[in-house]
Amino acid sequence: MASKKGNSLLETRRRNRVLIKNMIFRMENARRTAIAEELGLTLPTITTSVNEMLTEGILEEIPITEGQLVNNMGRRPNAIAFRAEAAYAIGVELGPYATRAVLMNLRGEVIESTEYERAAENYQGMLGKVANIIQELMDKAGDKRLLGVGVGLPGFIDREKGIIRSNPRGDWIGKNLAADLEEKVHLPILVDNNVRLRAVGQEMSMQGEKPDSFAYFFVSRGVACPLMLKEDVVSGYTAGAGEIGHTVLSVNGELKCVDDLGSEGAIFAKCQEAMLAGRLSELKERMQKEGHLAMEQILEVQMQGDDEVNAIIDQAIGYLGIALANVVNLINPGYVVADSCLFSVEKNRQRLLEAAKGNFFGLNEEEVQIVFTPFDRFRGAKGAGYFLIRELFLNV
Repeated sequence: MASKKGNSLLETRRRNRVLIKNMIFRMENARRTAIAEELGLTLPTITTSVNEMLTEGILEEIPITEGQLVNNMGRRPNAIAFRAEAAYAIGVELGPYATRAVLMNLRGEVIESTEYERAAENYQGMLGKVANIIQELMDKAGDKRLLGVGVGLPGFIDREKGIIRSNPRGDWIGKNLAADLEEKVHLPILVDNNVRLRAVGQEMSMQGEKPDSFAYFFVSRGVACPLMLKEDVVSGYTAGAGEIGHTVLSVNGELKCVDDLGSEGAIFAKCQEAMLAGRLSELKERMQKEGHLAMEQILEVQMQGDDEVNAIIDQAIGYLGIALANVVNLINPGYVVADSCLFSVEKNRQRLLEAAKGNFFGLNEEEVQIVFTPFDRFRGAKGAGYFLIRELFLNV
């Protein structure tokens, strides 16, 4: 009986420590009293756990500056935070346009970043290249404590087993990417869908007041919209990314996938069709100079006032707005984060708001908040790094 009671107390302490670590990571100016209030734990419980972590060297005390104090009466309190150099994580995104990787410290700050061409269609070729990219970052980390590597990629991913269940690259399907990479680099590997990991990174990097749940509306080659509930992604058994791009809209009596109407892939197709017909000469010149068509080129031509490019983008975002409205009207997330290179242009952000809110039902138009996260090419890789930190540091 004494043994069971002892085990129960140890497990309670472990769970409390996990809660406290997660709160410190996500809280701006984390103080012991504030952590106790947020978690509903006693101040002695918080103090004991925090002191243990200070002794271990993973936490440090930071003076709160005058401007951050609620009032300046009495002794100035210290905030607590994780020591940035206490541990590091590598994040990799095998995206539709490029392979990107980052080395992050324990505060989510990027120390090194690297970008390469999109991963090979051949699984073994991709595996060797990604292992080399990871090794490069490991070399740059030197003797720093590395927690492991998080990897995000499109498709349906079994993150518990690290297996690629479905992917646009057929040769990758059914492969155990986590185990295969771990054998090559000898670090723990965690694998998940890249958009899910973007949503995880968004949640973990939002400090201060933030919603309990939000939808993450991501537009790239395809369109996805995973839902974050509390501190994890809700997406069902198949572990996809809220594949809204594969839902359908009725266009002139014909059913079409959102991916075929509003994604960057759909915009590319329309622009290429116009260039083949001898139009969009400015865009064609940029494409030939770069050797490929990119969203940045299309947006540059849009900003120069090209009427046809503006019309193509306007129509695509109109469809995206309807798709987003369908998500909001169905699940009422209250808060939506929109992420896309497409939304780096102000007029495109306004067009999405107009198209979505014009189709919101009831009070959603007034009560649902849509925010645009600044476009960052490395956001997917950073999300993978955040995920690794959460799973192999905060939650253990």
